[in-house]
Amino acid sequence: MGDKQLTVFGMLVRQRGWGYARFSRECKRVCAELRLDDVTPQRKQFDRWRFGQIKGVPRTEACEVLERMFPGWTAKKLLAPADASPLPVNADATPARTEQEPEHAPQAADVLLEEDEMKRRTLIRGLVIGTGLGVSETALEVMAAARQRMDVALEASVIGPATLERWEITAFEYAHAYQTVPPQQLLGDVLADFTEVQRLLEQRQPIRYRRRLCRVAGQLAALAGIFASALGAHGEARGWFHTGRLAAAEAGDTQLEGSLAVRSAIVSLYYGTPASAHEQAARACHTLGNTVGPATTRALVVEARALARLRRGEEALALLRQADDVFGRLTDEDRSDPALGHTERQFLFHLGNAWTHLGRADDAWQVQQRALEKYPPTEYLDPTLIRLDRAICLARSGEAEEAYCTAAQAITSLPDEHRTGMIVKYATDFSRIAGHAQLPAGKEFAELLRS
Repeated sequence: MGDKQLTVFGMLVRQRGWGYARFSRECKRVCAELRLDDVTPQRKQFDRWRFGQIKGVPRTEACEVLERMFPGWTAKKLLAPADASPLPVNADATPARTEQEPEHAPQAADVLLEEDEMKRRTLIRGLVIGTGLGVSETALEVMAAARQRMDVALEASVIGPATLERWEITAFEYAHAYQTVPPQQLLGDVLADFTEVQRLLEQRQPIRYRRRLCRVAGQLAALAGIFASALGAHGEARGWFHTGRLAAAEAGDTQLEGSLAVRSAIVSLYYGTPASAHEQAARACHTLGNTVGPATTRALVVEARALARLRRGEEALALLRQADDVFGRLTDEDRSDPALGHTERQFLFHLGNAWTHLGRADDAWQVQQRALEKYPPTEYLDPTLIRLDRAICLARSGEAEEAYCTAAQAITSLPDEHRTGMIVKYATDFSRIAGHAQLPAGKEFAELLRS
């Protein structure tokens, strides 16, 4: 459907860069603020509101919500055709500049708008080249008109800076919900938002806006991959990390691109082989070079963890020392983001995992205790993996019975929705390392995994 068929509501949601998923969330939020029952429309009703295919106005509660979401508009005017209700200039919707050429140069505009390409080319060449040593006023006008039309093409956008900022905040909020909200719930929301950003990228955007949107797309792809990996869908996770790297490269964000490469290496560490994880992490380190950032520390630690599993202890220790040095130079912002940054509690968890597989149980135990003290009770994934690492240390120290009890307690203390594929894979690996499956505790643990 064309723009002329849009209602004012349709134009406003387009200006804000909203699709149905984003509108639904905003609608639910406003309903909660107004203490109203949820009046969020179904997708078909949303489309009817956008294209004026309704009779009358919605019920009172829905009108109240619409008017709160779009201040200055009544529900009746919101659902009127957009061409009948001129939209005000809005900080959230940067209107494209007019494509009209300067009034003082109608001939130049006529030349540029000439439909026959050969005729237009001949006219322009005649004006610009056939003027002797100087440049005529008409030729200058043609040049200015061509330049201004290109400016319009490059600057035109269906979204404004405020919309971009909202998308950037969205990725930030998802990253901070990581480990506290069940991954299957977050994954659905991330995918809905990813498709909306994809729709915006398929439209003409100024280059500076497109780069920012690509960065958001890369972040959302990273989050989708992280959640898919947590659920055990490691093949799909790798695909999302690849897509995210493409977006990060177009955005020119080396740290984000490196983070995605490291995330792919982590998938290999958990679901593939240490050799593959080492190779990928080493490539990420090479790409990042001497850059100081969370991607660099993650890459160094993942490479060290992989080397520890390959029994290449001296190389692993050198990388851990290097990672500790780089981590000490991270900013507070880098250390506050648990998904796209590298928090102190995560760094301690990763360090403890390396010590575990290097066979240094005492060092691992100390670091694991420090890490667990820093995790809030609302985070589930990493603390469970830390406790399973502790169980591995106990098993390797000859305490198989205690190891199985520790591992079982780590899993049974989890809410059902957080017992994801990654937890099961990690627990299965522990069982393989621990051995002694004939022990009563070992049999009970095997039954727990089967259930």
